[in-house]
Amino acid sequence: MKITLIFTTNELNPNFSELSFREDGVGYIPPLTLLTVAAVFEKTGADVQLLDMDAEELTYIQALERIDKFSPDLLGFTVSTYSFHSVLRWIKKYKHDTGIPIIVGGMHAGLYAEEIMTYPEIDYLVTSEGEEVIPDFVQAFNKDRNFTGIKSLGYRENGGVIIDKTARVVNDLDSVPFPARHLIKNELYSNILTKKKNFTAMLSARGCPFKCSFCNQNKTKYRVRSAQNFFAEIKENYEKYGIKEFDIYDTTFTANKNRVFEICKMIENEGIDVSWTIRSRVDTVNEQLLNTMKAAGCHAIMYGIESSNQEILKRMGKDISLEKIRSALNYTKKIGIETLGFFMIGYPGETLQTIEDTIRFSLELPLDYAQYTVIVPYPDAEIYEYYRNNGMEDYWRQYTLDASKERKLELLGTSVTREQAGLCVAEAYRRFYFRPKIILRRAAKIKSFSEFKHMSVGAFGILKNLFSYGKKSLKNNIH
Repeated sequence: MKITLIFTTNELNPNFSELSFREDGVGYIPPLTLLTVAAVFEKTGADVQLLDMDAEELTYIQALERIDKFSPDLLGFTVSTYSFHSVLRWIKKYKHDTGIPIIVGGMHAGLYAEEIMTYPEIDYLVTSEGEEVIPDFVQAFNKDRNFTGIKSLGYRENGGVIIDKTARVVNDLDSVPFPARHLIKNELYSNILTKKKNFTAMLSARGCPFKCSFCNQNKTKYRVRSAQNFFAEIKENYEKYGIKEFDIYDTTFTANKNRVFEICKMIENEGIDVSWTIRSRVDTVNEQLLNTMKAAGCHAIMYGIESSNQEILKRMGKDISLEKIRSALNYTKKIGIETLGFFMIGYPGETLQTIEDTIRFSLELPLDYAQYTVIVPYPDAEIYEYYRNNGMEDYWRQYTLDASKERKLELLGTSVTREQAGLCVAEAYRRFYFRPKIILRRAAKIKSFSEFKHMSVGAFGILKNLFSYGKKSLKNNIH
C-alpha cells in the first residue's frame, strides 16, 4: 500500500476566532498526529508520503503534482472540531480531481462518525486511536478489502455505510513508534517561544488526570510514556534530525513529578543541549522541580490560569488559589523560565466586572506572554452538557452535517454576550502586549533580523485582529 497523508491550510470554526490572535505570525507546528499515523502505517510496511501544505506553503497544483508522482492508493486526513468544514472542502477537491479513496481520523471523527460518513467523498473513517486500527485496516486493504469485523472502523459496502465505534486505546504508549519526522522538513517549524532551530512538537502522555469542565482531554484514558522511551525520542530528534528545541504538548507535563525528574536527569547525564517548553498547572510544580527542569533546558512554561475569580475557578473544576498562582509564577520568573498564561473569558458566572478583574490580574502577574480566549463548549467536554441542559441544540452535530450552521454560540449562564466577550479578548491583548515594558523586554531579547521579523509579524497579527472588530468601542464594554 502507498498512502499520502495531507495536512491542509485551515480556517477555524467561528467559535475559535479569538485563537487567531496567537496564530498569526507565530510559526508552523509539525502535524504531530499525522506524523504518528505515518509511522504506524510505515510499521505495517506501507510507503508513506506526507504533505504539509501549510508549512511548505504548497499550492493545490503543487500538491497534486507530488501526489501524482507518488501515485498513492489512499489519501489520509485528520478532521477536527476546530476546522472540520475547512478540511472537508480540501477532501472534496482532492477526491474530485484524483478519484483516490480517502480515509479520515481524529477526535471529531470518533464523536460524529455517522455524520461525517454522510459525505460520499470519505471512504473510510477511524473512530478511535489509529495505532490499534491501522494494522487491521492495511491487512484487509492489501488482501481483499473485506473490512468485516474490524473494530473502530467505518467504511462503505454495497451502497451502505458500516461503522464500528468500539473504543480501542493504546494502553502501552511505549509501543507506539516515534513520529515519522523524516517525512517533513523540520527546519520549517517554530512557535512564538522558539529559541533554537530545528524545532518540533512532542507528546509524552495522552488524556489528562484532572477534571476541568471546559476541557475534553479528561474524557480520554490518562496514560504516560516511560521516562526512558520519551528520552529516547528526544535523543533521536537531536542526533538524527538536528532538533534542538521542542514543545511538549501534554496538557499537564508535570502531573507525575518523578517521571519529569527522570527525564531531566537523562538529558543532563547525556549532555544533550536542548531547549523545551511545557504546559502545566501551578499546583503541580514546586521549587525543586522547576530548578531541575531549568537545568535540563526548560525555558518556558505555559500555565493554565483561566480566571481570577475563585468561584468561577471552582465551577471550572480548577482547584487552585490566586496565592498559588502568584507564588508559582514569581518563582518561575525568578529562576529565568519564561511564562505564558492561558485565560478564558465567558464561563458561566462571568460578568463584565469579573472579566475586567481577570484582565487586571493577568497584567499584574510576571507573565511574558498571555493567551485570552472565549469559552468554547467542546462537544465531549462537561461544559457542553451544561449548554445542552440549558436549551442549546446539539450544535456540533448540526455543524458537522451542514456548513451553513456555522455560527458563534451565545454564552450561557453569564451576563455577558458573545460579542462583548470577543471585544474583551481584543482589549485584553491590546492592554497586555502593547505595554511599554513588554515591548522593551521583547526588543531587548532580539538577537537577529529573523527574530525581529518574527516579533513584528506577531504584533501585526494582533493589530490586524483588533482592527477586524471595526470601530466598536472596547472601553464601553468593560467597567
